[in-house]
Amino acid sequence: MTPRPIPKYHSRPALLLLISVSLLALLWPAPFAIISPGPVTNLLGKSVKINEDFDLETSGKLFSLSVYVTNPESKPPGILVLAAWMSGKSLVLPNELVYESGQTTDAANREAKREMQSSEAKAAIAAANFLKKLDPGKALDWKQSDIEFAMKKVGGPSAGLAFSIALIARLQSPELIAGRSIAVTGTINESGDVGGIGGLDQKLISAAKAGARLAIFPQTNCRDLTIDVPGIQLLPVSNLSQAIHGLSSSEFAKSLSCES
Repeated sequence: MTPRPIPKYHSRPALLLLISVSLLALLWPAPFAIISPGPVTNLLGKSVKINEDFDLETSGKLFSLSVYVTNPESKPPGILVLAAWMSGKSLVLPNELVYESGQTTDAANREAKREMQSSEAKAAIAAANFLKKLDPGKALDWKQSDIEFAMKKVGGPSAGLAFSIALIARLQSPELIAGRSIAVTGTINESGDVGGIGGLDQKLISAAKAGARLAIFPQTNCRDLTIDVPGIQLLPVSNLSQAIHGLSSSEFAKSLSCES
């Protein structure tokens, strides 16, 4: 019996064309945004300046988390998009899911700065409202002008919850941190409600790298959690009150989980 000849699926010219097209695709600019783990900022340091008359000595570290995001006008080559996707540490999304159509880098930076400033103001009000509820009969001896936020190269609203916790710890309750390393992310409004953020996995990777042992994030982001972060206790919250009580009571903290 004579065996059948092995078919030649690709002639040499066709194979070269396939290789050329593949290489071109890897080098061609792609309309994707890459979200990667970003820097952390210790809010018990100089990034939040408080009038020395009211700033209490607070030990430990309270990290605000962030991500790196490619700007709206950049189109990374396909090979970088593929590498980011394969790394397991970065999130790759179509540009239109991250930025408005036609948005420029300058416009995006201005919007991020505006959102940061709004977040700072809301965080201060949320902290003041929380402290007033704890002791309605006691007037606050500090005002918003006693606080200066000095975050650099970071924008957006997702540090709001971290700002509020930092203010409460440094102005009244330093025992909240008590020498621990805590990471926080989440937006906040004046009433203390905590809102969702983007890049949760990437932020938790940064938290682990910084040595955090507890990470507080919005309950609504539980559906976005896809990674396991050994050594970090996760504390999902819906409002500032839950975050503060979770820091104060280990039993209450155990009641807050993405499964509950």
